[in-house]
Amino acid sequence: MRTWVIPCNPNYYNVQEAFSKLKILDWKQNEGYDIQVGDLIYIYVGKPVQAILFKCKVNKVDLCKVEIDDHEFVIDGTNYLEYSKHMELELIKCFNDDELTFDILKQNGIKGYIQGYRLVDTTKDWCRYLLSIG
Repeated sequence: MRTWVIPCNPNYYNVQEAFSKLKILDWKQNEGYDIQVGDLIYIYVGKPVQAILFKCKVNKVDLCKVEIDDHEFVIDGTNYLEYSKHMELELIKCFNDDELTFDILKQNGIKGYIQGYRLVDTTKDWCRYLLSIG
């Protein structure tokens, strides 16, 4: 089991509202990342939130089509038309907006912005801090 941090752009998808109504979501699965069933995923919500808000467990991978209807939370789906693979994420924990902000992660050693999938490396201070919170 591995742990990942992945971004969500709130201009394209209202993940906060989606997880307030659904506990399981289908999520785009980027090529080139070996995400497996049982892995943990922290979802970082971009501007204006700029914080990790959710911890999820991967239940399914390599789904050829979306199985969960979440269209009401899609703001702009054009960014997702090219994704042929999806994974199923189950919500485990929600964080407060001020708990795992980018500034807090930066103070704990994160380098650069969270714009793509990141494998959590327990040798990094910010990763140890993230895991200590939840």
